[in-house]
Amino acid sequence: MSTKQEGMEQPLEEHEQAARSFMASHAQIVWSVSTGTTVDDAPLCRVFIGQGEEEMRGQSWLEAVHPDDRERMMYTWRNTLVTLKACETSCRLRRPDGSYGTFAVRAVPLFEQDGRVREWVGVSTDITAHQRLEDELRASEERFRLTFEQAAVGIAHVGFDGRWLLVNPKLCDIVGYAQEELLVQTLHAVLMPDDLSTAFTDAQRLITGEQQTYARELRFQRKDGVLVWVNLTVTLVRNQAGWPLYFLAIAEDVTARKQAEQQRQLNQLKDQFILHMNHELRTPLTSLLGSLDLLRMQQGQLDAASQVQFLETAISSCGELLQLVNSVLDALTITEQMIPPQGEEIAVASLVRDVLEHLDPGEEQVDRLSLDIPDRLTVWANEQLLRQVLRNLLSNAFKYCPKPAPVVVSAVQIDQDEREAHFAPSVCIGVQDAGPGIPPEELPLLFQQFTRLKRDLSGQAGGSGLGLYISKRFVEAMGGRIWVESPGINRQGSRFCVLLPGRPSSPGTTGA
Repeated sequence: MSTKQEGMEQPLEEHEQAARSFMASHAQIVWSVSTGTTVDDAPLCRVFIGQGEEEMRGQSWLEAVHPDDRERMMYTWRNTLVTLKACETSCRLRRPDGSYGTFAVRAVPLFEQDGRVREWVGVSTDITAHQRLEDELRASEERFRLTFEQAAVGIAHVGFDGRWLLVNPKLCDIVGYAQEELLVQTLHAVLMPDDLSTAFTDAQRLITGEQQTYARELRFQRKDGVLVWVNLTVTLVRNQAGWPLYFLAIAEDVTARKQAEQQRQLNQLKDQFILHMNHELRTPLTSLLGSLDLLRMQQGQLDAASQVQFLETAISSCGELLQLVNSVLDALTITEQMIPPQGEEIAVASLVRDVLEHLDPGEEQVDRLSLDIPDRLTVWANEQLLRQVLRNLLSNAFKYCPKPAPVVVSAVQIDQDEREAHFAPSVCIGVQDAGPGIPPEELPLLFQQFTRLKRDLSGQAGGSGLGLYISKRFVEAMGGRIWVESPGINRQGSRFCVLLPGRPSSPGTTGA
């Protein structure tokens, strides 16, 4: 190679190195072409695609375009030459090492004074990294979409007002609503009212930052009215500045597990009940048989007073047996969905006196009863069911209240609320004793089947463990509510409250 040639090649190499440095720093290729489809020369482009000057002339530049993009690029370019409008597109160009980079291409025409196109000037910007990020973002969004739509648990975005912002198919399946139906409702529409306050408190703690997430088992009510248990896990989503955006809720249907747990607990309670009833039935039966047997064996030898005493013992034992049998029969008649019983207007004070008279025919407890009920106060209820409820509550009160402490039965009228607009003001009946009270940890168990408190298992107080369960179901069947208030302190006792609706209002009225 001559010295002259070497001298010519050196500036060329320096020019190409400068071109590579420019492209590396700007990620752009500036090029121009004549009025046709051929390229005269584009040094920056040649450097990127690795073609020589001769290769670059004409249409050889198309060889550097990805095979899948060539036909589209030729069509786009020819259409641009016809319309004489700016062209914006993208394609993949091959690098010297054989890899491809993605470029955004923009070309505009330069016109002569007579309106003819003198040349086209274009800029190709390397958007490979940007395109890669977009592809990764799309792939990530697709993964999220598939996870969201195909998840085996319910997933939702929930607004601060409780509105469903986004729900997946599994959540719709859990609550029985179509997606478009659910999105126009709020969480309150499916969450049971008893669980609303708990959910609200947990949400407030997330917003204030007291906790990052919470998980709780709650009850949803499906569109068809069926209750489902869900394990609800909620997290508050915030933006980069820390401002809260929405709640992310994940709901797992645990109804089958809860039902299995409840059935297992019920079986355990039944076993305990059988053991307990074995003792409860044997005690009055033994007393009954013993009294009658003594009467038979000592017939003619007992004076009248002794005979009466044995007969009274036998009658009392029969009464205990009858009460036990009635409790079991009442429990067996209760179903999950009880048909609302026929109601009637009942004078509360009169019914309480009548119940006590049958409960205490010997009038041993009359002096201990303190009645604080207006004579004209009435409720709308089923007399047979309310009678059974009052009998259970009074029987328990006298059983646990030490003599001569009084048992106080009161009733007051409660102002009507919006939920009971078709009823007169409700009536709250209270039965207060001065017994040992109920420990706070045992209060939630009180109205369950076959429940006996620890004090009952270790003491002398008998019972089937069904009375309060029966009372609760009867009160609810009459449209009311029953609960207990107790500090759990001896001699301060317990107060059982029964809330029942007043009589139905006359047409056009809402008052009593």
